[in-house]
Amino acid sequence: MLRTIKPPSAATLKKYGLTAAEWMYIWEYQGSVCAVCKKSPPTGNVHIDHDHAKNWKKLKPEVRKTHVRGILCANCNWKVIANVNLFKARNIVKYLEDFEERLK
Repeated sequence: MLRTIKPPSAATLKKYGLTAAEWMYIWEYQGSVCAVCKKSPPTGNVHIDHDHAKNWKKLKPEVRKTHVRGILCANCNWKVIANVNLFKARNIVKYLEDFEERLK
C-alpha cells in the first residue's frame, strides 16, 4: 500500500530550488516510491537527492533544481552503499541514466 507523502517544508524546497508542485511531480514521476528500492517508506521519511555540485550554496535556485536527481527513502539516501544488492544496483544505474538523459 502506498503511503501519502507530503512535500518537505518551504525551507527545504527552497534549498533545492524546487516548488511544492515540482517536488510532487518528481515524486509522482517515480511512482510515489523511492527511486532506488522502489518502496514507499513506512515512516514517510524521504529525502531530495541531488548531484553534489561545486559551490552548491552559491548557485541560484533555478540552477540548483537542475541538480536534483530524485527522491529517496531515508535508508537508500544514507545507507544504500552498505546495503546494495543486484536489484537496487540496477535501479541505481537506471536512476542515474535517467538523470543524465534529462540533462541532454
